[in-house]
Amino acid sequence: MSTRTEPRARGAEFGETWRERVTATADAYRELFARGGIHDLTAPGARALAAVEEWAPYLAAEIRGIADGAALPAETVAAVNARTELLASTRTGGECSTIVALRDGDDEPVAAQNWDWYAGHAANWLEWEIPHADGRRTTTLTEFGIVGKIGVNDRGVACLFNILHHRADTGAHGVPVHVVARRLLDEADTVTDALRIIGRAATGASTTITVVGGRGAGRSAVAAELWPGGPGHVLPDPDGLLLHTNHFLSRPGAHGDTEPRTDPDTLVRYEVLRRTLHARGRDLTGAEALAALSDHEGGVCVHAPDGADDVFQTLAAVRIDFTARGLDIRPGPPCRRPRDGS
Repeated sequence: MSTRTEPRARGAEFGETWRERVTATADAYRELFARGGIHDLTAPGARALAAVEEWAPYLAAEIRGIADGAALPAETVAAVNARTELLASTRTGGECSTIVALRDGDDEPVAAQNWDWYAGHAANWLEWEIPHADGRRTTTLTEFGIVGKIGVNDRGVACLFNILHHRADTGAHGVPVHVVARRLLDEADTVTDALRIIGRAATGASTTITVVGGRGAGRSAVAAELWPGGPGHVLPDPDGLLLHTNHFLSRPGAHGDTEPRTDPDTLVRYEVLRRTLHARGRDLTGAEALAALSDHEGGVCVHAPDGADDVFQTLAAVRIDFTARGLDIRPGPPCRRPRDGS
């Protein structure tokens, strides 16, 4: 948990506290960027930092603070925050499966996902609790040096994260999608607030940010599909079930979707989850959602071969705890963990 509330000071505290992990994460991304032909992070990092400065100046200050504390160039930390954008033209394979069930009556929604990423990055993430000067609180699962990703705030607004790929992705300009996620967690009191924030962000790469509100935040869910011409939006089915993997579900974004052709596992995972959870939007439990995410049919739960760092694995299963307004995080593939949860 951070103790500082001023953005640059908070970043500096984080960077100094986690200097070795921030550096290790930056080194891991330098290797990934180099595979895509990006060997010097100065220019792309400067562009990313300028975009953040214009759209969310306080997060640009926090990024600079992280760099100060970790003794890294600010452009390097900004480039890591823009990792989705810088890797937009590099095929990474399918990753992440999301389940939301709004449920009935007095029950809080169920919202959970598998976060799949390179197995070699398994030690490069944490749960970060971020206090704000006005008393608000943001909790996020993120990577060391990245300002936000999956998370929930103390008002009961949460977001889940699935990468997308579109032929219009350039990665050269635009607000990093991880910065978009953090700002909505910091500022939104309702799902509507979060969608307004997302709608003001011009992005250069594609990602689905699924916004979910607990009972105190309106109990609703909308998947916002960000892309350079977007966003598009996906609503739950009439029973309150909303699923997402890594292909577009909205128009016109789907017309430029490259994922079904290059990484069709996204279609298989979506089909498996849809069939498994059909008509369960009103009564699905957290344990049942985690069980669905633990299923190996169609590759929902992903395992890397032993010793293979450059292939995907489920690094964590995450369930939003709307009652506590926190995160229930299961490190590693969820099939290895007890399936409790309400």
